[in-house]
Amino acid sequence: MDSTLVERSDGLVTVVFNRPERKNALNAASWAALDRILAEVAVNPADRALLLIGAGGNFSSGADLAGGGDENSGLTGHGRQSILNEMRVVGDLINRLHRLPKPTIAAVDGVAVGVALGLALACDLIVASDRARFNEVFVRRGLSLDGGTSWSLPHQVGLRRAKQMAFFGDWVGAQEALAWGLVNEVVPAEDLPKVATAWGRRLAGGPTTALSMIKRLLDESGSSTFEQAVEDEARTQHIAYTTKDMAEGIRSFLERRDPEFTGI
Repeated sequence: MDSTLVERSDGLVTVVFNRPERKNALNAASWAALDRILAEVAVNPADRALLLIGAGGNFSSGADLAGGGDENSGLTGHGRQSILNEMRVVGDLINRLHRLPKPTIAAVDGVAVGVALGLALACDLIVASDRARFNEVFVRRGLSLDGGTSWSLPHQVGLRRAKQMAFFGDWVGAQEALAWGLVNEVVPAEDLPKVATAWGRRLAGGPTTALSMIKRLLDESGSSTFEQAVEDEARTQHIAYTTKDMAEGIRSFLERRDPEFTGI
């Protein structure tokens, strides 16, 4: 059974973590698949949005510390090496997800733990089921943080909530996560795939170049000045004016119909 499934439809790339017997714990094959998929989506113009979801009622229980592959392959499949190098491989992958020039969504059902929480937080949007639970588990294993969560948690829930999650390693339920700003929306578990796919299709049907620049502007807002932000807006707006999608947006407005963007 493949550890990761990939489905493509109308510009939406759906990545399914597919080890339900292990609550979709991420092994070397999982990281290798994610490496390949991110490389493809980054450069393929037909891939216009990315959705991460887990099989069998869970997003992912995090890194598969119990094995799940060749013991000589290491955690990420690059051979036995120091944890420092392993974590750099993982960090690079999650950074590539965070910096992907196309919009991304995580659909979280069941558990999202440790590095899997980092994957979810690296996405632009998170839709959670009403039974979703989140855990920054590292302290319970005597570990420091990884998965980019030392950056993403305080940016998304604030420093004090981030410290609460990281210091105690307690479970955070779906409604609490919504109240803290950890997720965008909470829906009934049976509706999660439908809602997440609908969001993904809306993004895949959007003006891809404009969305890419909007994403970058917002991601960089925390480290830029207001003066830099308005200058960056001027430059990205100039680029947007050169796209066919912008012309379609104006044409559809004048013709009083919904736009049909092509991503170019």
